[in-house]
Amino acid sequence: MEPLYEEYHPDSPLLECVWQARATTDERYLVPALEYWDMWFTRGPSGALNAGLSGPTLGHRWVRSAIGEHSWGVQLKAHVILPGLSKQLLLGGEQRFVVESGQITLATHVVPFPEFGELEAFTDRLRELDVLRLDDDVRRMLSGDDVNYSERHRQRRVRDATGLTRKQIEQLSRAREAYALLLQGVSPVECAARCGFADQAHLTRSLKAFHGRTPAQVLAGR
Repeated sequence: MEPLYEEYHPDSPLLECVWQARATTDERYLVPALEYWDMWFTRGPSGALNAGLSGPTLGHRWVRSAIGEHSWGVQLKAHVILPGLSKQLLLGGEQRFVVESGQITLATHVVPFPEFGELEAFTDRLRELDVLRLDDDVRRMLSGDDVNYSERHRQRRVRDATGLTRKQIEQLSRAREAYALLLQGVSPVECAARCGFADQAHLTRSLKAFHGRTPAQVLAGR
């Protein structure tokens, strides 16, 4: 059984998603590939606090949960950076934060450990402290705006800021769109056509790599 899970997508220049999960059993659950940094916080069954930052991923992964564990966090938009920390180096990995006496050390700042309902204010405060920073040029590049850079320069800027190439980000976005359509009951053939896949086999390979499930498995588990 997967943990009880909820998420919402705030109107925020920083945040793609705010989420929380409560583990109902000792289990592992699947997390899809994402182009976003995930800043997460946990309170274990004993009350112990942990926090960290997971990098973008090009493949699905499995996360273990312990019964009674409460986790929450944010997915930072792809153009959000932490100065001094490379997304390329954190690709597929994570960095733990120091947590002591209900506080977290981020860069040179010590800030209170946030609860789920405080996450938006917490990340706004990190932006004020310059722990989080927006790369507005990259935001425009990812949205398709022409910022008068050469294609080579755009590719380098996007990869430096996000840890991924624009093509990889497009592949992740396309797979996510197809997954959402399958959850709505759209057939794999129609999903492949609507999302720009060459054929159904291409869709199947993409979903298995990024989401760990075939289209048939997604439809069966709706």
